[in-house]
Amino acid sequence: MRSFRQTKDLRPVRPKQASRRNAVAIRFLTAVTLVACSSIAAFPVQEIKVATLAPEGSPWVDALRAIDADLREATASTLGLRIYPGGVQGEEEVIIRKMRVGQLHAAGFGGTGVSKLFPDVLALETPFLFSNYDEIDYVLEQMRDYYTAGYADNGYVLLGWVDVGFIHLLSKGPIAGIDDLKELKVWRLQDEPITGVLFKKAGVTSVPLSIPDVLLGLQTNLVEVVYASPAAAIILQWFTKVTHFTDLPINYALGAFLMDKRVFDQLPPEQAELLRSISWKHMRQEVAHNREQNAEALEILELQGLTRVVPPEAEIRRFRALVDESMLELTGNAFSRESADLVQKHLHALRHPGEKP
Repeated sequence: MRSFRQTKDLRPVRPKQASRRNAVAIRFLTAVTLVACSSIAAFPVQEIKVATLAPEGSPWVDALRAIDADLREATASTLGLRIYPGGVQGEEEVIIRKMRVGQLHAAGFGGTGVSKLFPDVLALETPFLFSNYDEIDYVLEQMRDYYTAGYADNGYVLLGWVDVGFIHLLSKGPIAGIDDLKELKVWRLQDEPITGVLFKKAGVTSVPLSIPDVLLGLQTNLVEVVYASPAAAIILQWFTKVTHFTDLPINYALGAFLMDKRVFDQLPPEQAELLRSISWKHMRQEVAHNREQNAEALEILELQGLTRVVPPEAEIRRFRALVDESMLELTGNAFSRESADLVQKHLHALRHPGEKP
């Protein structure tokens, strides 16, 4: 049997050895502390999990990354975003479900998610409503409190609008009027009520698909007509599967950066205000950037070989008459009459200053 004296680990430690060992221990602890501190700087105490269908490198995701950078700088890295781009968290319907159970905290919506969380947004997206960006900016500013309160009542915080842009038809054949649409298979955004009513009244065959499924639908000829802003058509690569685009802005579409109010309300007041102000700032910048991109994208579509189709005035009047007929069914059902009336009130005030609506 070994004695204690024969066991090396239990031998008495001389003072010099103790000093040397203490120095090593101090250096080790210092290194651990530095690593821990650097880790704290790299990873915020509070991370807001944000999902979007927009792909990496798109203006939408660039704006979210800019918000994240500003938040980390302003809060000494105690608050930031964890961003899930490119639909990795699922379609917008799935993202909403994940937000409701706390798996996600916020999202950049550009499809039906914007209106699913507050249907009155659809009052801004009816066809031929806006003539230019000045009208859009004016109405959005006048109705900011209305939409902020509406989202809050449904449990969400509006952190900014994003410009999807004016929507155009892109197709595998020329579309100059309603009769041309009837000859082709038209994509319809799944669960979107405005196009559902319009296509039904026009007698158009529509195929409901979610946004991630549209490219495959074009590749397999499941659909032959799609609609998007010019920039979105390029980003999503839809333009590579069509031959024509119709030079008629049908309607304006917008997206939104929305956060679960339960999570937002848990933030310290100063962080909540920083998040709100920084987000709105970058969303406004994103709007300006998107508008520049859409203007350039129209030219790019032609340079890529797509044929521009200009509808005759008679066909535009037919489109407008169809929209007027559809609005009777949509108002009060797809969105509230109150929201539609407010939009028209503000548009009238801008277009006819001093006149009563």
